[in-house]
Amino acid sequence: MKIAMVHTSLWGRGGAERQILTLAVELQKLGNEVEIFTPQVNEKTCYPELLKQVIVNTLSRNRLVPFELKSRGYFDEMAESRKVQNQIQRVVFHQFYTSGLPAMLRLGRMIPKGFDVINNHNPPSEWAAFTAKNRLKIPVVWMCNEPPTWFASKRIGVRKKISWPLFEVWDKTSVEYIDKIVVLSHVAEEMVKNVYNKQSTVVRTGIDIEKLQNVSGDAVRKRYGLENAFILLHIANFAPNRQCNSIKALYYLSKNHTNIKLVLDGTGQQDELKKLSKNLNIEDKVLFIHSKCDSDLAQVYAACDVFLFPQQITWGLAAVEAMAASKPVIVSKGCGVAEIIEDNVNGMLVENGKPEEIAKRVENLIADPNLREKIGKNAAAYVRENLSWQKYAQQMEKIFEKIR
Repeated sequence: MKIAMVHTSLWGRGGAERQILTLAVELQKLGNEVEIFTPQVNEKTCYPELLKQVIVNTLSRNRLVPFELKSRGYFDEMAESRKVQNQIQRVVFHQFYTSGLPAMLRLGRMIPKGFDVINNHNPPSEWAAFTAKNRLKIPVVWMCNEPPTWFASKRIGVRKKISWPLFEVWDKTSVEYIDKIVVLSHVAEEMVKNVYNKQSTVVRTGIDIEKLQNVSGDAVRKRYGLENAFILLHIANFAPNRQCNSIKALYYLSKNHTNIKLVLDGTGQQDELKKLSKNLNIEDKVLFIHSKCDSDLAQVYAACDVFLFPQQITWGLAAVEAMAASKPVIVSKGCGVAEIIEDNVNGMLVENGKPEEIAKRVENLIADPNLREKIGKNAAAYVRENLSWQKYAQQMEKIFEKIR
């Protein structure tokens, strides 16, 4: 089977970028021919070890080129182009889709004949898939990690009130022509139904299990002076609505425990979170860090005692990675990853927005080291048995074969 995979620019080391590249590698191991189509690639920052194993085609002016053949001049050109696009967005529509729509339309028009199925990933890749499908007459499977609900926002300015309805019409029209939608959780399944009035199929993604096991966190503890601390870990890009409940849970715990610390690993603005920590008089117990590569991140997971994920999103890759690292995780009910957790068996579930409840569950884990170990071992076993990249690729291959 020959598969054309479509993605937005492969520029950083995100979960979605790793997902499509690893899926392509695993599909090739199963005997399929795979090519990826994307507007841009940065081979230095986006998993070069994976990029070299697959064929990636990118846009250069009005043609597709293999990314390996591009010179440094190309990246300089693209950097300048992106500056101009950003200026246009600020002046005209002030949103991503002004540049995303033309790029996706060009990409869809340039995918050549000879493929059996199109597998697009991150929004708005559905626009490229729609364009290619109408031209090539082949089925499309959308791996919809995060259903786009950008047009559902109520807090939009005058310009967006004009432009967003146009994009909504285009987006929903494009999705009507998609043959199969795949999502990571039942939470995402419900979102797709609400946004597009279409059914979808749940397929859990894989993770790099081996890279997260048998790793030492001693170096991280020593680096930050945490040798004798009980460490809570929360990994996510910084935003008050993501980390505030973890900070509040630490506040309750700090009343009875002097050696407890909260490590927040991510990027973004820290001001509001630091202000909250200061107002609660626990700023000395909150540590902000940024792991720059997978090996550093694996050591951070290994260093923690309990992983917190009190968020409401469609999946939760960080929580799954913590499980693979044999750590007990505390996850909000209603989050996608909560669907794979059996309370007090391979993780713990709490009501959303209840930091007091998070603190109580942490108290139980502090008081019972055997419970921490048992939950951590069960979590790793679940991930190892159910969430391998090979299993993910096999499930996706079955979907492609069935829809041809």
